[in-house]
Amino acid sequence: MVELATSGSSSYTLPQLVSPLAGSTSQMSRLAWSEFYAGEIGELSREGALQIPAIKKARNILVTSIAGAPLRQYRGETEIERDWLHNSASGISPWHRMAATVDDLIFYDWACWAVSRHSDGTILDALRIPYERWAIDDLTGAVTVDGNVVSAEEVIVFPGAGDGGLLATGAQTIKGYKALERAWIGRAQNPIPLVELHQTTDDPLTDGDEQEEEDEIGRLVDEWAAARLSPNGAVGYTPHNIEVKVHGNVSADLFEQGRNAAVLDVARTTGVPASLLDGAQTNASLTYVTTEGKRSEFDALSLPQWRDPIEARLSLDDVAPRGEVIRFDRREDVAVAADPVSAPLED
Repeated sequence: MVELATSGSSSYTLPQLVSPLAGSTSQMSRLAWSEFYAGEIGELSREGALQIPAIKKARNILVTSIAGAPLRQYRGETEIERDWLHNSASGISPWHRMAATVDDLIFYDWACWAVSRHSDGTILDALRIPYERWAIDDLTGAVTVDGNVVSAEEVIVFPGAGDGGLLATGAQTIKGYKALERAWIGRAQNPIPLVELHQTTDDPLTDGDEQEEEDEIGRLVDEWAAARLSPNGAVGYTPHNIEVKVHGNVSADLFEQGRNAAVLDVARTTGVPASLLDGAQTNASLTYVTTEGKRSEFDALSLPQWRDPIEARLSLDDVAPRGEVIRFDRREDVAVAADPVSAPLED
């Protein structure tokens, strides 16, 4: 049984969960993907992925676009009133419940709700369970919450589109962007090309290999590197026996092409049009694209990947009785076509 806590004066109970997005990064995901992020790059996690601006924007666009549409239950064309679809006794609004659900589907390809039911099986309320608190037993298929097996009537498990989630399919993109970001920061701090301090005389500097030998080379390199990071790093000094050689060219774009390519990869992975993420196709021809055109592409090609699995799961018989379906109400998203010309007026 799920550990339940009373929810005010209601006659039913729900898990007492603090935040709709609490614990969105599971320990298992960090362990499973830590090999991608050894050393300075860090672990692959939801929090780390959201540090990438393109991923954060794609996530926000998807979450707000889907969570902002209320759920409706229908039998044919007749709407069936279900209070739990647009209300909650948990203190967490249906908007935040759906936002956290979409977030889980984006990063993990799975989500789960805890539900309270009437004695006749009708759902009274629902609340999203943080991703790290629930699991599916690989052998039995049973759902566990906090390590305890729960009945199928207590939960609704949402499978995504089956791609494994962004932390799986986008692992290399995230890793590559982090590496680009680290290189970009280094280049921003040191915008001139790679530097070689070349000795021009025959009296070699010591490298500290021998005992009690001063590491003149290391000290010179450290001092030069520190000077380049100072506010006056554009000006340096070398003794008469040291010549500064630069290798490579000064890049004015600061890895702009590589970072833009990473944005395009994020767009391909999430299904969000690159134009909405401020990414530009390489060598793309100039094409006039209206805001309505971008919105139409997003509605037709992007949203179904994330919205349809939710509608399909909620329309199964354990949630909506046979013959009834649950759909997002998207009437507010339908734009009213403007008249091609203004109405004629009398002089």
